[in-house]
Amino acid sequence: MTRHRYLRRSALACLTLLVGAGFAVLPAPTAQAVIGGQKAGTAAAPWTVTVNLWRQTDTYPRSGQFCGGTLVTPTKVVTAAHCVVDEAPTDLGVVAGRTDLRHHEGRMRKVTKAWIHPRFGRHLENDVAVLTLDRPMPPKYTPLPVATAADLGLYRPGTGARVYGWGLLDNEDRQANVLRSAHLRVLPDRTCQRLNPGGDFGPTMHVCANNAVTGAHHAEGDSGGPLVAGGKLIGIVSWLAKSNAATPTPGVYTRVAAFSQEITRQLR
Repeated sequence: MTRHRYLRRSALACLTLLVGAGFAVLPAPTAQAVIGGQKAGTAAAPWTVTVNLWRQTDTYPRSGQFCGGTLVTPTKVVTAAHCVVDEAPTDLGVVAGRTDLRHHEGRMRKVTKAWIHPRFGRHLENDVAVLTLDRPMPPKYTPLPVATAADLGLYRPGTGARVYGWGLLDNEDRQANVLRSAHLRVLPDRTCQRLNPGGDFGPTMHVCANNAVTGAHHAEGDSGGPLVAGGKLIGIVSWLAKSNAATPTPGVYTRVAAFSQEITRQLR
């Protein structure tokens, strides 16, 4: 998958395909359960949540999940703007603690408010949103701190990071029912700029990561989910960059530290 397809179709399309997807009018790639990853558990990543259509939130087989998110306070979830920009907040739900989407464990919460970055664009610039829940999540679902300008070391090339999600398992469009994760390393900004010369990758708002050995990467349905390093949320799954033999499948993530002040204002 590559960047320029817009990752979030209408709610109907998401329920039909059970993945995040894109606008055909845009010329490039997007994001996807973590291809090449391993099974993970919400007990070890209690801040990883699903973003669902509320009316489908407890239905078989996948709980209405169409995107991921990160619990950053008991009542706030950070996700991608492209996941929720076309949805009324009251049509959305969030589930924490549901490792397997076919089961009913965990806690569900309704969304009462969705803040979408005011300069979010259909080419996935400023791709960040904050959801407000109707009630706090229980303390067992520990929030993840948000990276700030003081955490620039977490974006240093070669830094180990991990992405989480329930998206596609492979290029055959097999859907994951169980949370998965993959180990990645942060890439130099110039690498993704070189691979995407049209200017889609902006180092002030994006960070790029991949796994050069396994080729693991996020996939459709992982959009909005967390990229984690140093115990902090450093990225939000946004899209897939172009690749070459030397740099297989770089994922592009919203650079959370660049938006930390705006995010923090929404947490009050």
